[in-house]
Amino acid sequence: MLVLFRVFFTALFLWLMVESGREASANLNDDLNNAGRFAVMVVVGLMAGLTWAPVLGRVVAGPMTGLMTDGSVSDDRTWLIRFARRCEARGWRRMAVLAAFAEGVRHPDLPAAFVVGMNHSRAGSWLERAFAREVWRFNNVANCVRAHEILRVRHQEHPGVHEQAEVNLSLMSHLREPEPEPGLLAVPDAAPMPLPIRNARIRLFGGGSGDGGKSGSPGDQGDT
Repeated sequence: MLVLFRVFFTALFLWLMVESGREASANLNDDLNNAGRFAVMVVVGLMAGLTWAPVLGRVVAGPMTGLMTDGSVSDDRTWLIRFARRCEARGWRRMAVLAAFAEGVRHPDLPAAFVVGMNHSRAGSWLERAFAREVWRFNNVANCVRAHEILRVRHQEHPGVHEQAEVNLSLMSHLREPEPEPGLLAVPDAAPMPLPIRNARIRLFGGGSGDGGKSGSPGDQGDT
């Protein structure tokens, strides 16, 4: 409905602008009618601006708020996605996938159904591949990394570069291979420490060099 109003008011504004310019050039003395046409053109232009405001706001603020709005997976407004959530909680995987598929057909601009279907589809199936492709269109970093891994590992498909720089940076850090462990550095054995030089002034047993290394007390000499 908003698209119809947008087309109608935009076309009407352009038509009034052309007609007002033509009438103002042809009837320079008809100030009252020219002013009336200009006033109507301004009012219609304001209405057309209101219909274009969401588009312009999305273009201007999309790069900053896209990860918080377009990438949200908590949109449970429809009954089908609520039913899919309940099936997911109870472990009914096939029923959750069917409900997610039907919800994705009804609302292809919401990511919640595709995330549920991707998480519960059989690994390696064409349905998992289709859900992963749809998840890749949105801007949630965690879900895009998961979808990229599924397409690359299980289906040998490279989805390309994402439109969001944050998603690409996360993929670069996720796919970067860890650096190998550094090898042991070969170090030669150290040379043996030299023996310390003996100080000749140090006498361990109190003997001197003059008596041939023999020493004794006066009592011992008297006994002999």
